Amino acid sequence: MKKSNYSKQQGTTKEFGTDDVVRQFADQMISTIESLKQGWRKTWITTAANGEPMNLSGRNYSSLNKFFLYLLCEAENWKYPVFLTIKQANAVGCHIKKGSKSAPVLFWSIYARNKAGKKVTLDELHQMPKSEQSDYETIPVLKYYRVFNIEQTDIEDIQPEQLKKVLAGFTAEEKKGTDGMYVNEELDKMIEDKGWICDIRLKEQDRAYYTPTGDFIMLPTKEQFNLGNTEEEVYISGMEFYSTMLHEMTHSTGSEKHLNRLTHAPFGSPEYAREELVAELTSALVGHGLGFNTKVSENNAAYLDSWLKSLKKEPKFLISVLADVGKASKMIEESITKMKEVA
Repeated sequence: MKKSNYSKQQGTTKEFGTDDVVRQFADQMISTIESLKQGWRKTWITTAANGEPMNLSGRNYSSLNKFFLYLLCEAENWKYPVFLTIKQANAVGCHIKKGSKSAPVLFWSIYARNKAGKKVTLDELHQMPKSEQSDYETIPVLKYYRVFNIEQTDIEDIQPEQLKKVLAGFTAEEKKGTDGMYVNEELDKMIEDKGWICDIRLKEQDRAYYTPTGDFIMLPTKEQFNLGNTEEEVYISGMEFYSTMLHEMTHSTGSEKHLNRLTHAPFGSPEYAREELVAELTSALVGHGLGFNTKVSENNAAYLDSWLKSLKKEPKFLISVLADVGKASKMIEESITKMKEVA
């Protein structure tokens, strides 16, 4: 897999502008998609341990950065998606290994500006009288800081107990049903108890879809996914059922009464392909967080070239996609949390 040109820790550190950082995000996505085109059995995320990317203190990264950090683990074959800044490394007494390359983590910084061009912080704005606040507009600015994976440090030797505590949350237990397929109790309960934002129906058929007009999801039965010849293949087939379910759940979040993302674009159009990418990435993120990997949908083979062209032409396309992925995944994860609470 092609490696992105990350800044080196040793020697002079190159400073990148926002456009350069976004370009790095897009380059990593492009290289991964191109590798996925070689074989449809490959999943979006395979090498990283189950669980969401986090820093050393256990704080999860924002949805804007999750998928990018997963892809880094995939590209570099890092087992755990745990990252830290140089400052955080220094705070616990560990060091960055010589020659290690950092990666950008994006965040939004918001300031206010009036018509005369005067800039103030949000805190300063809130301290102003209401009459003065109306003269200002808030402006979001995309910024970044740089992080390293724990495998790029000597933390295992310096702080073994702290590292052990952080990694404990990444162990995933095997969840196997009587048929040998992977089982996810929360998602099953969501179907049974109608815990999602729309009805999820199962029927013996050869396709899965969400219909905005009827506002329901139609899925093939789970048994139809059980086409494996080995014990491992049978187990993974259960994951493919839930992956399909999450994909269609993502589409349903885009309905007019929720995130209002769906454009009713014709099949094969760039807008249609974009929505498929949002559904693919959301399914991958949520599925991996739940403890299983998701295979790239074979139905989306025709869209890969469209995704690549969009990313190469306009890297910021990825930022808008990841913003929608973040909103959709948040809706799904919140519903799954509710299912856990009533289980």
